[in-house]
Amino acid sequence: MCDAVIILSQPGSRIWWCPTAEFVLLPLHAAGSYAEKSYNFSYFYISSYTPTLAALIRARQHWQIAQDASSPHFVAIGQGNPDKGKALRHVAAEVDDVARHVTPILPFTSLMENDATVQRALDALNRHQWVHLACHGMPNPKKPFESSFTMRDGPLAITDIIRSRLPTPEFAFLSACHTTVGHESSPDESIHLAAAMQFSGFRSVIGSMWSVDDEVIGQIVSAFYDNMVGRSGKLDCRHAAVALHKAVMKLRKKIPLEQQIVLDHIGV
Repeated sequence: MCDAVIILSQPGSRIWWCPTAEFVLLPLHAAGSYAEKSYNFSYFYISSYTPTLAALIRARQHWQIAQDASSPHFVAIGQGNPDKGKALRHVAAEVDDVARHVTPILPFTSLMENDATVQRALDALNRHQWVHLACHGMPNPKKPFESSFTMRDGPLAITDIIRSRLPTPEFAFLSACHTTVGHESSPDESIHLAAAMQFSGFRSVIGSMWSVDDEVIGQIVSAFYDNMVGRSGKLDCRHAAVALHKAVMKLRKKIPLEQQIVLDHIGV
């Protein structure tokens, strides 16, 4: 597979994966050899995924609509102490770091802890085009539409987000566990938290394939927003895949392998 891509595409190109069946459970963006002095796929290409080709086409078609809209707003929603579930000790620091990068560029709002409730999160999603969610992700293999993000007072479910009919969503960073994979018993059903965000209109989404380390993810988030802002002083959701790629490459020797490849990008 890697050899075929190398023949068809120049190193440094962006590649979109649209996997089916059991391939949806694999980190295809990290394919290749990990032996000493060898190189894997991510050294040469910048990967993105799409649950369906139609979803990617819609995201690209809606780009001009987003450009014609009013100035975007950014919200960071952090829930490190949910009513049920393990505490996430580094959520507050992560949201502070996001604010440090974004505040000079876009109108920025944060919802933290007691303020990060289901209804307030939904209200924020309706008013903001850029979203950073730092919380627990709770996949539901038997009822995928009931998969959720854990808020202070309960679950913010996929169905809640889809039914909200968000007006102009643009980018979402899902700093939570298990947001980009479904269940092994029904791998062809592309219903997971990140796909739900894309189906709701977000053109560019970053999520995780398995559990993320609360401390390590903060390092990746910081490097990611460094790259997203860069020298341009602007945020463009089309740059998210490249920004994530650069962040992971920068931290490659500092974080464990499974955390280097846990995050992936969906969309434009």
